[in-house]
Amino acid sequence: MECKSLAEVELRDATYPLNRSVPSNFLPALHTAAQLRELVALSVIDPSLSKVIVLSGKVVGGCLVERASDGAVLSALGIEPLAQQRGGGRVLLDGVTTAARAAKLLWLSIESSAADASQQALLLSAGFAVLGSRCRMALTQPPNRSLLPSNGDGSSDSATTEALVTTGTIDAALTFLSSQPDWQPAPSASPSVLRKLASRLTAFFWGGASAPQAVLVIDKERKLIVTLAGQLDALAALGVYAAAYHGVTFADSLPADGAQLGALSLSGFTMVALRSELRLSLSATESQSAP
Repeated sequence: MECKSLAEVELRDATYPLNRSVPSNFLPALHTAAQLRELVALSVIDPSLSKVIVLSGKVVGGCLVERASDGAVLSALGIEPLAQQRGGGRVLLDGVTTAARAAKLLWLSIESSAADASQQALLLSAGFAVLGSRCRMALTQPPNRSLLPSNGDGSSDSATTEALVTTGTIDAALTFLSSQPDWQPAPSASPSVLRKLASRLTAFFWGGASAPQAVLVIDKERKLIVTLAGQLDALAALGVYAAAYHGVTFADSLPADGAQLGALSLSGFTMVALRSELRLSLSATESQSAP
């Protein structure tokens, strides 16, 4: 079994093991070769830090690594069962951590399904420590349009809604988000990552970009809420707006104890997965405690 960098294989071949374990209720987790190529071009995915394992000429496992300030996020980890039985998971993680240390990164982070005992055991054995929990949500019912302005007959007042919601730059969104005490972005939604992804993202401001009450950022192609913060009622309304006017149906990496979860529940979203957030320290002493 051989560990190679993502740059050494066809991206299409790498998608097979990565997509094997993607749950059917969370389609944004699927990867295509075109998507990977774009994320590499945007310097989001690092093709030298990202690794695959090859067995008998076939890619049987993969780990995508996204650079984030002084660390990196393992944004996808997938291994075929036969390779896993032969220790492929540890080979893959060892390849990633070795490359990360060589790049002088300080930490690695990953989210893992709380229900995936084998993957959790693999990560813990490699020195990762659980920091907390994050949630995935999906729109499983029509969005709650009653949270948007309405006409006298009870129908949605699209003109008023459109006047209340404006779009702005990612930098403007980050200025607002960073000022919110309850904003707890996942490493995959940190300011440095969002700036790299700016061409894929749209930021919605409730109440005007100059003095918004809430901000919500979506990935347009994946129909995914990436991050959000602000007043509860404004957040809930923005969730409905994103779903009703832009077809957004998913949200990822929300803190399990955050107000964002409650706001999107009011919008019509339902939690579909509880995930553990784990981190590995890569200090010079190879300490395994979280920084």
